[in-house]
Amino acid sequence: MADHNPRREQILRAAWLYYERGFNQHSVAERLGVSRSTVSRLLADAERTGIVRVTVTEPLPETARLSERLIDRFGLVDATVELTLDGDSPRAAAATAMARRIERMVTGGPVTLATGWGRTLGDAAQRTRRVRTSGVTIVDAFGHTTTNAIANSVEVSNTLGGKFGARVMHIPSPGFAATAEIAANFYDSEPVSTTLAVARGADALIVALGIVGPGSLLATAGYVDNRAMKRLIADGAIGEVFGRYFDLSGEPVDTDALHPVSLTLEDLRASKRVIAAAGGADKVGAVRGALAAGLIDELATDDTLARALLA
Repeated sequence: MADHNPRREQILRAAWLYYERGFNQHSVAERLGVSRSTVSRLLADAERTGIVRVTVTEPLPETARLSERLIDRFGLVDATVELTLDGDSPRAAAATAMARRIERMVTGGPVTLATGWGRTLGDAAQRTRRVRTSGVTIVDAFGHTTTNAIANSVEVSNTLGGKFGARVMHIPSPGFAATAEIAANFYDSEPVSTTLAVARGADALIVALGIVGPGSLLATAGYVDNRAMKRLIADGAIGEVFGRYFDLSGEPVDTDALHPVSLTLEDLRASKRVIAAAGGADKVGAVRGALAAGLIDELATDDTLARALLA
């Protein structure tokens, strides 16, 4: 038997009267014996907690056109584009695009999603709304990082798992090992190899594309020092996924600075579907390189990056 929660019951009753029976807020307030402002707060709480979900079923005309052009130009399976509004950031818009894409995927029945890490995916997980699901599994595609400034893979998967009531699987390893030998030992361990096998077979892999340079996630988080970053730039690196770099033609660019415990670029190419989140015109090179490498099938982005790609 469910626990008695008067506040939740009041939210449910207000939502039922307003959305199911069509009463206006004034009538709901009279029936519940509360003020109209209280009803407004109850309805806001109903949406915030997932009791009510308001969905816009069609995209804006301008973003729909950008999506169609991206699909046609680059041969993508799909593209989701969000507008960057005044005071908003391209990354936030891209995160919203990814959040809406994730919501659509989990409403279609049993599905396994493999997820990465980073600022955009952390934001996307927070922006994803609660959805009643059945048979959803969220599995990490990257080990557990230790920075407090950036959403790690465990945070991303746990947040999504909580939103969907999903099963969550973590990789019991760091995101980056201290040496190549230690990384190899993690790959050889049964818990790590089993979890990565589930991630390889996922219905969709959710990743964020990183840039190359002193302002990149890995540089600002202290994983790549200035000398290693200069070497990567000199070698033609233009983008990154899971600490694995590639150039504008999609070829891998090796570095001894990082020893990731994650899916590889080859795993991405072999995946059923890879959906990449990227926002801002500074990620044009990273997206073009990922497309050239055959690493991504879909793009969740903002209008500034979409226009830059199409320019």
